[in-house]
Amino acid sequence: MTPESAPSPKPGAWAQSDPGSKPGAWASPKRILVIQLRRIGDVLMATPALKALKKRYPAAAIDFLVEPPCDEVLSGNPDVAAVLVYRSDGWRDYLSWLARIRGRRYDWVVDFMGNPRSAILAAASGAPLRAGPAHVGHRWAYNLRMVQSSTIRYAGREKIRLLSGLGVPDTDPAVLPTLHLGTPKAPDPAGPIVFAPASRKPTRRWPGRHYAALGRMLRERFRCPIIVLWGPGEKGVADEVAEGIGEGATAPETKTLREAATILAGCRLLATNCGGAKHLAVALGVPTLTIHGSSDPASWTPPDPRHLALRREGLPCIGCGLNDCPRGIECLEGLSPEKVFAAACRLLDAMYGPS
Repeated sequence: MTPESAPSPKPGAWAQSDPGSKPGAWASPKRILVIQLRRIGDVLMATPALKALKKRYPAAAIDFLVEPPCDEVLSGNPDVAAVLVYRSDGWRDYLSWLARIRGRRYDWVVDFMGNPRSAILAAASGAPLRAGPAHVGHRWAYNLRMVQSSTIRYAGREKIRLLSGLGVPDTDPAVLPTLHLGTPKAPDPAGPIVFAPASRKPTRRWPGRHYAALGRMLRERFRCPIIVLWGPGEKGVADEVAEGIGEGATAPETKTLREAATILAGCRLLATNCGGAKHLAVALGVPTLTIHGSSDPASWTPPDPRHLALRREGLPCIGCGLNDCPRGIECLEGLSPEKVFAAACRLLDAMYGPS
């Protein structure tokens, strides 16, 4: 049978369960729901998969279920028919959402998130095909299970690979996240350098004093302003960095994704921890220097010379994936501002020529 009528699971990518007894359970879909409820970076990482899915099934209407403020990531995306903004305040709202999703009569549901809430939403949809992660405890919700690759690869490409069992090929030579906010998609060689020093995970947060030292060195070398980007709950670390840099540094509040994108689109470089700001910059075509501790650069850095990942090599625990550290986060504490400065200079010189 052809992929249009019955996509065959690919070895290592999918584990098939019972797809259901409904006629046409594997038929080419007319309505698809994709679920990735939260995290700006994770939603951005899903946009290449959306593009590939729409290209493979152009007649399908693809909806996307997401929580605010991540819905801004999908604003204007031509591959999405409807952005369903998930808000739930208590069990009554949750039951209402279960009924709403079921009422939309999806043919396929693809749950990239795989947490208990998204799994139950997928199970309650009534869709003949429900795809979700094979490694989670509530995989019972899915009748087609996505198996993570044993090879670490860029997350945007991995999500496309996870769709292989649905007949979606991975043919795009350059997989990058996309934004459709109307902001420019080219860096400004004369623009400021932007920092994004916050992270909700301490094992991904390079110390503020290191960012401040880096900012002073970059300001001296490149004679450009430094803008410290921050969002809700991040003012403290942004102020620490801006005040530590001193003259030429500002920390404007950004209340929306569009405001952050506008600042990033006008800069020459983003220096950042591993997080949403980095993926936003990648989507805007802005060069990035990302500092890694517990996170693995291979998963979050596209194979593109505009995007450089840096970490303190040689530690046995580097890239541990933990959110808490019993070793004093030496991977980040011990990564010197001088080393990051040297990497930033190499990247800027490669992008724009020696200053």
